[in-house]
Amino acid sequence: MIKKIFHIFFWVALVAAWFIPSSFISGKYQKIKLKNISIKIIDDNHHDFITKSEINSLLSSIGIVKNVSLKEEIYFSNIESKLCSHPAVNSAEVYFNNNGDLELEINKRTPIARFVSQVPEKNFYIDESGFLMPLSSTYVCRLPVFSGNINFPENLNLFKLDTLHKLPIFQKIFKMSKIINNDSFLKSQIVQIHINNNGYFELIPRIGNQRILFGLAENMENKFKKIKLFYTNGPQIKELNNYDTLNVIYKNQIICSKRN
Repeated sequence: MIKKIFHIFFWVALVAAWFIPSSFISGKYQKIKLKNISIKIIDDNHHDFITKSEINSLLSSIGIVKNVSLKEEIYFSNIESKLCSHPAVNSAEVYFNNNGDLELEINKRTPIARFVSQVPEKNFYIDESGFLMPLSSTYVCRLPVFSGNINFPENLNLFKLDTLHKLPIFQKIFKMSKIINNDSFLKSQIVQIHINNNGYFELIPRIGNQRILFGLAENMENKFKKIKLFYTNGPQIKELNNYDTLNVIYKNQIICSKRN
């Protein structure tokens, strides 16, 4: 019996020892006012689709400013949702440190290509996860541009594109975008990719005034190897404009056509 009473007393004392300091800390915490807002961009891709000043404006729009009292209800999930509603933000984590500073860690979305359409509402970027991003009125990103025969669904949700991902043409464009962006030479050399009505891809280089006949979006890795071989081991730069076409459609062949 005495042993049982001792155990009860022990656990009551343990709970009290935890609760009293916690209550004190909690009461002290509730009196803290927001001193500073620290914004950290994780793995910054250096694309200014969103800036720290814009992030501060988003916070201000929901009442998150310096000297706001923590007695007011501040829901981190609401702040994170507000930040993630911006089309350039991939994810956000928000928390307070012990000094009363609001810490924001933000991952930005990284675009890898751009779609150009005759319909302004269907001009987009595509990010590294295969989702669309709207154009920005304040920032233009230099990326390979896709144009031509690209048919998007009528209703597009920029954050949920399961239907778009199932389109064969989109899968090909996405794969080609990743190949180009993962290769520093191709990324600097390939300016535009035009898709003809017959489904053939035609590339426009940055250096050299010729068309690159790529053909269908198949065996892409081998075709890009041939393109790199031509520009790195082929004609001198001053001689490139003597060629009007570079054909890499056929297996194990690079066919060049000179201007008349």
